[in-house]
Amino acid sequence: MTNFLHKLTMLDDEINHSTVHRQVEEIKQIDHQVAKGEPLIEAPAKLGLLPDQFEEILEEIGNNQKRKLTDINNLFNNFRQYLSLKYGVWSVPNLKTAHLIKNRLHIDTALEIMAGNAYWSKALENVEIQTISTDSLEWAKTSSTGAEPFHPVINLEATEAIKHYSDVDLIICSWSPNFGKSDIAAIDTWHKCSNAKHFIFIGEEDGATNSPEFWQNNWFKQTAALKAINDSFQSFDFIDERIFEIDNEF
Repeated sequence: MTNFLHKLTMLDDEINHSTVHRQVEEIKQIDHQVAKGEPLIEAPAKLGLLPDQFEEILEEIGNNQKRKLTDINNLFNNFRQYLSLKYGVWSVPNLKTAHLIKNRLHIDTALEIMAGNAYWSKALENVEIQTISTDSLEWAKTSSTGAEPFHPVINLEATEAIKHYSDVDLIICSWSPNFGKSDIAAIDTWHKCSNAKHFIFIGEEDGATNSPEFWQNNWFKQTAALKAINDSFQSFDFIDERIFEIDNEF
């Protein structure tokens, strides 16, 4: 993936189609913001070519370009993997969503658990939410990206962090592992030990994130505030990434 942007640019020049070029420019702009350590202003546009769109473009550029169009579409669809390998992030926050979290949920202080490189913490801090980032940092021992967090990260396992920083308004967890039960343990600790009024998870239902048991529970809030937050957070690829809030009365 180290030559990702070079390959993207080369194929873009060779294909020379406006729709393809717009997506390449979108990717470059996202990469530029992440490289600076700054959140996006708003959620990126959808990346990747749908089958009908692919065929329409192919008809315009000629069937001899099919291999190149397929290759660049594969790069579009692997952009999240590129971000994870280069920057250690799977979820890309934006300031519009962060503002809505602050204003619609009435948040002044937050704790991010399982924070990884704490990109979401950076976005929350940028909208003036006082944020504490925590992670067990086990993954950072084998990943070079762990040396460059977006926001200072305290070495604490999730349940210990929730106990230690109990007087926050919000607990946030982005892309909890889809194995083990760390998400379940975190929710149980929140109910027992924390004064936080809101606990939100960012991930994909029955997909790339969180344990199967997490999705089997009937503990998800459906509120106008959460809908407004999610309306600002369009997933940029085939992963249906959304924001979920856990009911504190469950």
